[in-house]
Amino acid sequence: MLTVENVDCGYGRLQVLRDLSMEVAGGAVGLFGPNGAGKTTLINAIMGINRVTAGSITFEGRGIHNRPTHEIVHGGIALVPQERELFPGMTVLENLRIGAEQVPHARDRGEETLETVFGYFPILRERTKQLAGTMSGGQQRMLAVGRALMALPRLLILDEPSLGLQPSIVHELFTILGEMKEHVAVLVTEQNVRESLRTVDRGYVLENGRIVLRGTADELANDPEVERSYLGL
Repeated sequence: MLTVENVDCGYGRLQVLRDLSMEVAGGAVGLFGPNGAGKTTLINAIMGINRVTAGSITFEGRGIHNRPTHEIVHGGIALVPQERELFPGMTVLENLRIGAEQVPHARDRGEETLETVFGYFPILRERTKQLAGTMSGGQQRMLAVGRALMALPRLLILDEPSLGLQPSIVHELFTILGEMKEHVAVLVTEQNVRESLRTVDRGYVLENGRIVLRGTADELANDPEVERSYLGL
């Protein structure tokens, strides 16, 4: 589905990603590593925000590296960024509908997709008239994920979805992501490796812009390096 092959990427003269290769074939894939490892840079490269200087990124067989972001979204990839980037002065329902508005095939199925989103996040159905900016952090994160789903992506990317959330909300969110991966492929960057490995099927560990470990969730959970560096064991 998504293939990143030998990618170099950075900011001006600062190279962050070095000869990086990974793939998402379906299900849920985790991308782990400390702050500064290159996780967000990779996400931005996939979304056309950061320029790839070497290598290639393909989605469903079509090259997408260095393409305009709106083309990538129309092609079937949606991103939930760390900052959520909701419209705080608009209602929950208005925020959700905006998610489908700029994607023609999603706009035509907006009401149907709303029901799917409400199935994952019942709290959003209860809060349709509430202003997004007055919701709790966890509810805003759910709204951001719901808005991305409104675009009917075939690949959903989440950048640090647990950031700033209390543990019970994190657990609930990853449980829902586990349900979602049966219907849409998921790529999630996370520092909460323990919770992520409960949900993802495969994972990659980044350090200094390179993949240093890869494997199934079980393989990573039982890897001594992952246990020592990320699970606190």
